[in-house]
Amino acid sequence: MSEIRIYPSLMRSFESLPTQPVETHQVQSGTLQEWLLAKIPSYAEKPGYNPWEVELEGERGRVVDPSSFSAVALSDNQVVHLYIAPQKSVVKGVSSLFNAVVDVFSSILGWLMPSISMPDGSSQIDQGAKFNDPSVTINRPKLNGLINQVAGQCRIAPYYLAPPHSYFIDRRTKALDVLLCVGWGSYLLPASQMRIAQTPFQALGDAIRWQAFQPGENITSHPAHRLWYSAAEVGASGSGQAGLTLKSVLTVTDRLQSPTVHASGAQLSVGDAYETPADWVTGMLINIRLPRQVEARPPPVADDPEEQTVRSVFRGSFNDLGLVVGGTIEINGDVLSGDYVVHSIVGNDMTLSYPDLSPVTNPTGGVYQLSIDREGARYRIAGRTPQALTVEKLLADGNVDITWQGWPSRTYTNSWSVYIDSSYAESQWIGPFPAQKPGTLVDRFKATVQMPRGLGKANDDGSVNELTRRVELQWREIGQDYWQWETLEMSDATRDQLGFEVVVDPPRPMAVECRLRRLEPEDSDIKIIDEMQWTNLSSRLAQSPNHYDDITVLAVTIIGTDAIAAQSENRITCVPTSILKTMEGPAQPTRAIADWVRNAANQVGISDDEIDMDELQRLHDTWTARGYTFDFNHDSDDTVKAVLQRGLQAGFAELTWDDVLVPVRDEPRTQLEQMYSPQNMRADALLTKQIRTVRPDDFDGVDVEYQSAITDTMEAVRCRVGDAPAQRVETIRVEGVTNELRAWRHGMRRLMRHLHIRKAYGWGTPTDALNSRLGSYCPVVGPIPSRSQSALIEQVVVNSDGVHLLSNEALNWGGIEQHVIYWRKPDGEAAGPYRVTRGDDDYHVIAAMGSDPVPEVDPTKEPPHLVFGQVERVIVRGINPSGMSTVTVEAEGYDERLYQYDDAIAPP
Repeated sequence: MSEIRIYPSLMRSFESLPTQPVETHQVQSGTLQEWLLAKIPSYAEKPGYNPWEVELEGERGRVVDPSSFSAVALSDNQVVHLYIAPQKSVVKGVSSLFNAVVDVFSSILGWLMPSISMPDGSSQIDQGAKFNDPSVTINRPKLNGLINQVAGQCRIAPYYLAPPHSYFIDRRTKALDVLLCVGWGSYLLPASQMRIAQTPFQALGDAIRWQAFQPGENITSHPAHRLWYSAAEVGASGSGQAGLTLKSVLTVTDRLQSPTVHASGAQLSVGDAYETPADWVTGMLINIRLPRQVEARPPPVADDPEEQTVRSVFRGSFNDLGLVVGGTIEINGDVLSGDYVVHSIVGNDMTLSYPDLSPVTNPTGGVYQLSIDREGARYRIAGRTPQALTVEKLLADGNVDITWQGWPSRTYTNSWSVYIDSSYAESQWIGPFPAQKPGTLVDRFKATVQMPRGLGKANDDGSVNELTRRVELQWREIGQDYWQWETLEMSDATRDQLGFEVVVDPPRPMAVECRLRRLEPEDSDIKIIDEMQWTNLSSRLAQSPNHYDDITVLAVTIIGTDAIAAQSENRITCVPTSILKTMEGPAQPTRAIADWVRNAANQVGISDDEIDMDELQRLHDTWTARGYTFDFNHDSDDTVKAVLQRGLQAGFAELTWDDVLVPVRDEPRTQLEQMYSPQNMRADALLTKQIRTVRPDDFDGVDVEYQSAITDTMEAVRCRVGDAPAQRVETIRVEGVTNELRAWRHGMRRLMRHLHIRKAYGWGTPTDALNSRLGSYCPVVGPIPSRSQSALIEQVVVNSDGVHLLSNEALNWGGIEQHVIYWRKPDGEAAGPYRVTRGDDDYHVIAAMGSDPVPEVDPTKEPPHLVFGQVERVIVRGINPSGMSTVTVEAEGYDERLYQYDDAIAPP
């Protein structure tokens, strides 16, 4: 039989202690692959999807490749450790296999005071008022998730940094401390932008106490900084009650009754004529003593008298116990009953010491039936049938013994015993339950007792007299035998819900377990109101962070008053504004696109020297003048490119890289850049042009979705031209834009592209095109001299009547309408257009260049290029180098109609 142990995350240890499994599954046959296929439907559908890592007990540290799952036999007494890698959408598993992923959040209901059902409203006696409950619902932490980062300003629901801690200020008023992560970096948090649901904090007065802390700032001034844990065993039940009812009597069968018991693995079974106690339920602790045959032998004689030992040697099968040298064991039987320390264990031979480490020398001969187990070991019932109990072994500290391999298959007829743990000896006790997670120590713990119907004795006239009731909390350090106790006396005369707390500060940080009982039985008189429920067992960790680096922290205390009760089940939200280094210099609250892009680049190691700061500053001035901002909450995994691109797109810009990071804004152009003609195109890749015709399936309408800053919801705005209804509508989403007008402008830009950008171009050059980049505004000329033609300039003479140019080719003065020229500068950029007249012949051009620079002909350099006539104006959309001397360019036609709605003041 093999055991599969399920862990809630990829963490193998925490604070130097190994993490503990949250589930175990006993499997007798088959392979790991077969078990996964049989138990996990979505894995069977997609076996290549493995959101986990698997290790075998004998090969810890080596992750089993998924392709080897079929080779892991579960009939070989394997211990399989399965660590779950939490996903956004986790596959559905067997039993609660993958529900364990969110175990760390499962006590969320324990953090918040549950709503209590009042008695039937048909009763003629007035029912007391419920005390005001300040519990809230906000974004939970993401297990192994990313810390969000806000760009600009937007409403968010912050993430938990610590479990919310609820407590009673007095018996009728409850408070809740919440510690939240606003986001990565620094933020401005104005009081007017803090809300519970739609109610501003300011409107709630003293019911809200809050404080914001910048990254690295000490947070100990607010009580929410302390880490508290709420025991999952105590709290709301499936029957709708707020907690565990403190009953008057709890009778539990003290031991298993059967002439024989059969043990195998983690299961104990009785004969067909007998049954396991019906009141032994899952989660109860029991003690199990099963004898094993042990042979006592005298110590072996050593060759060297100085190495002679005096300890007796005990031979038997101890492999299933997981014993180690120095470990303490408990023995019960004919001899040796008591506690001992393992001195040595080799194979089937073991020697022992007394607790003071003196040697155990007796007996030195004989065969005995002894029950041996690790000190303080107990067993927790994990499952029950009428004939069998399935258990898991617990160590003295309450943790699961992960080394326990189960019992060998054997039937016991004598000297065995299975009995209820001593913690259940007092019939009224509920518990014990550990007050903290395994591996942690606490310096304070408390139990909350709630009286859902109030407390008192009702009179015939409807009034209520005072009544007193008491509860007792017993606690002890895990592993110790003796209980300590605190008694709480509660008195009142009311039908209102009441809450009381028993608070204990142990003498030092420790791990404790607690149990609770009422000292007076619940009265059966209908006039007596004294129902009690144990609603919470929580503990304060001995160590809590006093600051958080790199994130802004929000600490909130919510007090349950009439002012907040109606809103208490809604979420806390805020509208932070990012504090960044600005283009103007100092760090300050900013929503500017350029500030975000610059800082986002800096965060990943792209310095200002690696950014075209001149172009970014130019765009910053443009965006600021237009009122353009970028407001977005980054809370998911993205590439650096995607993050920067998202910010730039809010300003109609794109990300390019040209030795440095260059933002390029798609906007009306006036300055021509690199010129391309047959003179610098490859002969096998001259200019091609395609025109997309108007088709019935073209989009003639655009709907834009955007996150509205006014409504805090996703809104949509329609973008249309003319009054006719659109036949085919494209829906797009604009991220980082929270204003309807700006969203509409984005939609109209998109619609204009559908309607007017219909020309596509392509050509190739040797390496000239590497001078251009994405978004370059270029003049191009094709090989057919219709509207224009290209040539080389062979001679330049400047006279008073103009600049005289001599072309190497005859120009088509009669066939080309526009008599203008462009010429290519040494850096590849175009100069022109200049009006020209014909000179002495078709090769002679007289250009009016005014004071502009004129071409220079240098025999040692390539002659300047000349274009005569009208050029095609294009926007470069792709540059693709191939090899060392081949570049292909893709472009689209430039059309100023694309930008005609950029300055529109309102949607039509």
